Amino acid sequence: MNRSELVRVVAERAGSDETAARRHVDAVFDTVMERVSAGERVIVTGFGTFDRLARPARSARNPRTGLPVEVPAAQVPRFRSGQTFRNRVAASDSAPASAPAVEPAAPAVEAAAEPATAVTVPVEPPAPKKPKGGKGGKKAKKPSGKAKAVASPPAKDTKSAKDTKDAKSPKGGKKRAGKAKARVKAGK
Repeated sequence: MNRSELVRVVAERAGSDETAARRHVDAVFDTVMERVSAGERVIVTGFGTFDRLARPARSARNPRTGLPVEVPAAQVPRFRSGQTFRNRVAASDSAPASAPAVEPAAPAVEAAAEPATAVTVPVEPPAPKKPKGGKGGKKAKKPSGKAKAVASPPAKDTKSAKDTKDAKSPKGGKKRAGKAKARVKAGK
């Protein structure tokens, strides 16, 4: 939803024309931005809190070149959603796709007040965390989300990688190079 669509919906809900709704929506946004810029906190109960956050200067890396970059200190806006907002978003996950996006609050209150429809579901406590390293066991690797290049096994109908290395290696076996092997050979 963009600003024009928001103005149209506000005009429909308020029962006014779009020009008046646009003035009101713009006035709300302008007031919030002015107050947060001045360092005030704007709290809309149930919806959320708008405030300003001071970010200190820091050192970062340019993702393209990998070179360090100094990021200056900055004042940035922050929004933290209210509990009513979070509850409505969480309830929309369980609602069917054909349901309207905005539901009236009255049916939700009536359903919650009716004790005969309450269902108690036992919830199992979360499993205890396993130690990541040290005496408790081996450190489990988490997937990083980045794709890694993995060599696929050779097809059966073609020459295998072992056969091609056998011809190239003077000893006739697989040639493995690495720091650990080099240290063992050097006697370190």
